[in-house]
Amino acid sequence: MNKRCTAFILTVLLVSLLVPVVASAQQAWIVDILANPSRNWNRTVTLTGQVQNVDANPAGTTRGTYTLLDESCPTAMTVRTNDLPPVGKTFVVTGIVIQDAASSAPILKEVSRSSPGMSTTMIAVLAGAGILFLGLLVVFVVVLMRNKQAAPAPAPVATMRPAAAETIRPAPRPASPPPPPAPAPVADGGRTMKIPPAAEKTQVFMSLGADLLVEKGPDKGKEVPLHKPVTTIGRPGARQNDVELSDDTVSKDQASIYYDGARKVFSIANESSTNPTKVNGQQISGPTQLENGSVIELGRTTLRFKKN
Repeated sequence: MNKRCTAFILTVLLVSLLVPVVASAQQAWIVDILANPSRNWNRTVTLTGQVQNVDANPAGTTRGTYTLLDESCPTAMTVRTNDLPPVGKTFVVTGIVIQDAASSAPILKEVSRSSPGMSTTMIAVLAGAGILFLGLLVVFVVVLMRNKQAAPAPAPVATMRPAAAETIRPAPRPASPPPPPAPAPVADGGRTMKIPPAAEKTQVFMSLGADLLVEKGPDKGKEVPLHKPVTTIGRPGARQNDVELSDDTVSKDQASIYYDGARKVFSIANESSTNPTKVNGQQISGPTQLENGSVIELGRTTLRFKKN
């Protein structure tokens, strides 16, 4: 009876911890919020989508708004935040649906933002569930040991030791034959000796048929072939950029070039909240397609996109 009561109490505690967390982590869609704003006012929701445009307010700070686009509709939703994210990346955003004072449209006041995958809250819940499970297991083992100690010991039974049996030793195994000798070098007319080359691993380099040429800036003349689906550009820093520039007016996470293998199309997205990225003289706010000969301006550096 004691064991059953303990197991029931631990199960109730586990369910009471999991139910509020699961209920609060409801996934929502932008199309539902925009279609029924009155049902979502002051509601905490979670959206998963790609960052489109970023607008710092005041300018030069990390505060402001950005638009988030998911798979439910072609209309993006505005998110208010104190930490502007990079353009073109996908995030899981949790926030409160509020009414924009200027347009009366629903917007999201950001509470937390993370990359797609298991959230910190879910990891904590799983860890707590594991601790509760271990506690239940320990209680079960303790109760089992107490019951075993309380049981009377069985009466001793007289036993007779059997006579020692004759030991049979296995016959020795024949020695394994020695390995064959290595092949002797082949003589070539008495002048040179040919030895078979050892196998080597070759790394395959796949070019996507496009290059970046630095036409202006401290790295002028540098040319980088594009061979990855995502090519990162910026100053040396925490992120290992594929195209590293020594220009101090370029951000460490300045921009990225994306390759669409199905359409054979390259596009570039600005990822800096302080330094703009321009394509053919126009400042970009979202992913912009690159054509052969497109000019990319980053700080004092100018790059030219070339297709082979």
